[in-house]
Amino acid sequence: MVISTLVLLPGMDGTGELFTQFLSYYDGDHLVISLPESGPQEHATLASVINKQLPTEDYVLLAESFSGGIVPELLKLNPSHMKGVIFVASFLSSPNKYLLQITKLLPVKALASVPFSNIVYKLLFFDQKTSKELLSKFVKVIKSIPDLVLKNRLEVMSQQRLPRLTSDIPSIYIQALSDRLTPSQKGREFTRVFSNIRYIEIEGPHFILQAQPKESARLVTEAISLILKDSRYS
Repeated sequence: MVISTLVLLPGMDGTGELFTQFLSYYDGDHLVISLPESGPQEHATLASVINKQLPTEDYVLLAESFSGGIVPELLKLNPSHMKGVIFVASFLSSPNKYLLQITKLLPVKALASVPFSNIVYKLLFFDQKTSKELLSKFVKVIKSIPDLVLKNRLEVMSQQRLPRLTSDIPSIYIQALSDRLTPSQKGREFTRVFSNIRYIEIEGPHFILQAQPKESARLVTEAISLILKDSRYS
């Protein structure tokens, strides 16, 4: 039984709208905190904004993709009710630089308006089994994000370096095995920052919560149970 609120931080889109189907399968209290669509997009700045919105009761934090880098900055602020962290397809240093270069040559938002956009999105973020409905929603969300915000987040990703902070907070990393944006070694880097971390693998692309919502909800529930069993934080 899930006994702690799940707080979700979205990936590069920052809206939280892409969590909808995943949350339809997740049986527990939850709070989605969207990233600000104005101002600096550096992780430290975002952490300061998010910290003011965190619950005043116990919770487990889920950080998807881009938001993984926000977590070390949040921990510096000593959030008192965070019981543990679930990272989903996240990275602490710059992910696949080759694909980041593609996104600079073919801007993510600009792609949303060209005929072959779905092919490129499948290459970068999804897979060949991804439904037209999911891709359509993804395109709609991307189009809604200000150009400067997307550009700034991509720049943050390209410059990202492994943080010096170390933490023993209970952590779970859900690794998508067919993730083209975040190679497996990027997921394993988390052991250099989070000493109390376990890995759960699932077959699927970078946007795993969206591509496999039902199975992902089951794994997240399992991850929360593992975190709450840790006697030091439960």
